Amino acid sequence: MSKLLGISILNNVPALMAYVDCDERYLFNNNAYKDWYGVDPLSIRGQTIRSVVGDRNYTRLKPFIERVLAGEPILYEESLITATGPRYVQGSYSPDRAEDGTIRGFFVLVSDISERHRLELRLKESEARFAGAFQSAGIGMAIVSPEGRILQVNPALCIMLGYTEAEFDTLSFQDITHPDDLAADLRSFKDMLAGTRVAYTMEKRYIHKDRHEIHAILNVSLVRDFDGAPLHVVAQVQNITDRKIAEDRLFREHELSQVTLRSIGDAVITTDVKGAVTSLNPAAENMIGWLSEEAKGRPLHELFTIVSRNDDAIFSFPRPQEIEEERFVLHGSGWQAANTMLVRRDGVAIPIEETAAPIRDRLGEVVGHVLVFHDVTKQRTLTAQMAYLAHHDTLTDLPNRILFKTRLEQAIAQTRHSGASVAVLFGDLDRLKLTNDTLGHGAGDQLLKEAASRLRACVRDSDMVSRWAGDEFGILLPNVTDASVVATVAQRAITSIAEAFHLAGVDQPVNVGISFGISLYPHDGRDSDTLMQAADVALYEVKRNGRGSYQFFSRGMNDRARERTRIEAMLRQAVRTESFELHYQPRMDLSSRKAVGVEALVRLRNRDELIAPSRFIRIAEETGLIMPIGWWVIERVCQQLKSWAGTDLGGLTVALNVSPVQARREDFYPSLLAMTAKYGVHPSQIELEITESTLVEPGPSITACMNLLKDAGFAMSLDDFGTGYSSFSYLNRLPIDTLKIDRSFIHDVASPQGAVVVDAMLALGKALGKKVVAEGVETQEQLDWLMDKGCEEAQGYFFCPPLAPDELATTLQVRALLQSRASSMDAGS
Repeated sequence: MSKLLGISILNNVPALMAYVDCDERYLFNNNAYKDWYGVDPLSIRGQTIRSVVGDRNYTRLKPFIERVLAGEPILYEESLITATGPRYVQGSYSPDRAEDGTIRGFFVLVSDISERHRLELRLKESEARFAGAFQSAGIGMAIVSPEGRILQVNPALCIMLGYTEAEFDTLSFQDITHPDDLAADLRSFKDMLAGTRVAYTMEKRYIHKDRHEIHAILNVSLVRDFDGAPLHVVAQVQNITDRKIAEDRLFREHELSQVTLRSIGDAVITTDVKGAVTSLNPAAENMIGWLSEEAKGRPLHELFTIVSRNDDAIFSFPRPQEIEEERFVLHGSGWQAANTMLVRRDGVAIPIEETAAPIRDRLGEVVGHVLVFHDVTKQRTLTAQMAYLAHHDTLTDLPNRILFKTRLEQAIAQTRHSGASVAVLFGDLDRLKLTNDTLGHGAGDQLLKEAASRLRACVRDSDMVSRWAGDEFGILLPNVTDASVVATVAQRAITSIAEAFHLAGVDQPVNVGISFGISLYPHDGRDSDTLMQAADVALYEVKRNGRGSYQFFSRGMNDRARERTRIEAMLRQAVRTESFELHYQPRMDLSSRKAVGVEALVRLRNRDELIAPSRFIRIAEETGLIMPIGWWVIERVCQQLKSWAGTDLGGLTVALNVSPVQARREDFYPSLLAMTAKYGVHPSQIELEITESTLVEPGPSITACMNLLKDAGFAMSLDDFGTGYSSFSYLNRLPIDTLKIDRSFIHDVASPQGAVVVDAMLALGKALGKKVVAEGVETQEQLDWLMDKGCEEAQGYFFCPPLAPDELATTLQVRALLQSRASSMDAGS
């Protein structure tokens, strides 16, 4: 009975159950084979597995059968094809052993797990979708344990906070939360675990690995198991740092704009698109007389009126119905006005500058307007003052060179078709620098103001007197019909300035002079620049030929000006390239006819042209180039003396000219001593030639310098004696050894009057105990006369022209030889 019951139970089990022998033939099977394969269960017995399940299924099962027949229990999962369709099964093959341990068959148990398999596949798909979304999500995601430990993170969170996945394994969410936000996060987390809330969202800050803050929005959801126990928490973290920075910046900018609007001096009014006032800043309230609260909502034109300063036409800001007609409202391009008057609420009008501009939304649509304006009363006053100062001299209150040129151009335009002339007089004061140096700049300023007043008194009201710069003045005479009128004005001005100036705080009267260069339109030029340049050229001619007079421009002056410009350019180039040469002219003792010294004479080399100093020294002094040229000469003389040491020329002294500009410098004495020491030259080998212009009203500094030079051993000579303004007092007081009579006097010794002058000079030199040297001796007649008058030394072309150093040595040797033979012949006779 129990056996039958057991068989009945096995037959009704839904799983396949069977026993198979070692030949793979069924010895027992249950009724489930009928449902699976559609065959009579009893007919299966004795058949092979392959014949029952088919070739396709058998191929899949064969490896398991071989293993179980080898004695290995088998558990497998596989898909099979049955009569009712495909099934996913779980099978087990258990070997059946005999008492001796041999395999005599195996038991088969195969269950249909298709439904479970489908559920598992769906679960895996769901997990894969979650994993994919988790890993590829653009926001940070984390799975966190109920204790707060981080179980899993996605790449976005790693990038956001700077940690690797491995580093997150050692962290809790408390470790990466900003301390100030941790308490609120923990409260929400605990409430969720306790079941009082399902999820929560909060804004919080995380701490990046490099310790800077990350602002984020956190969404947290709790996952529970079937029993309701917390499994884990899913956290979504959205980085809003950029947004927070933008919000903070926007807040700061808003605060800044509000503070700025409240504190700036400009008045600011905003309106809506229809022109109704929306706000006034404090400056606008004070300026127009309306409070912001009472002005809000009112049309802008009710607040104030703008009056054109040019034509006094009154216009108001637009009423709503006029919006479409107003440029700054309709077109949204804004506008600016700088010459208007604001009539305030109290009726007072003030000058303003105003600017209007549209306010646009993100789409570019005009949503309102802003009007900015400010009181420019002080600015306009200051502008007027600055405009005046820009065109006038602050000391004399005369028009300056800029205004002079403007008025000159206007005068030219007005007289261009009238046949009249325009005269430009350019002059500068003589000896103003001396006044500044001796009496101080305060006295010089007084003199300039007084000179300006005198010049104004010399011209008509329609004429202009201007101060161009320093001691330079310009006079503009429009509508001139006769050049004699211009000459009269020039002479009147010269006479007026020549009168003594009595300055406050100065005991003695001060005397200065003025010289003028004159140009005429249209004869000398047809534009302002040409006329002013022509007057300048004419003034230069005046100063070349003596001061205190005037000179009209002539075409020949342009040639001289161009020549001067050419020489100046050559000088500047020569200073850079040291394109100078020194020639030496012997100074002869008339009794022995031997050279006792030489004079160093500088030449300017320009290609094949050798330019004498008479053509460039004055230009060098006027341009300041005399300083580098002077020091070049001194250094070359020292080098030459060093090279002549131990030769026949070693005993010669070298005379060199010193410019007044150079001699008056405080550093001349120490620099000269340093130069001679550098080349091992004794000062007694050098004679310094100074001109009388150096000694005109000599100050203490030049006197002290000359005494120091004399004490150091330098010889001193006065060059071009008789051409300047020699004073017996300084000839006797200053340490001058030699007087050199200028060649112009030697040239005239053949005439009775010239002979008297030179004779007087020789007598004066002897009376003062000075050696006298005659320059420019060119004839035997001149030499005989000088020797007859007892002149000791002379130089000139009669003896020898200036020579280069090598030529000089040869020439002096030949001359000495000839002199020696002549002496021998005289002795023999």
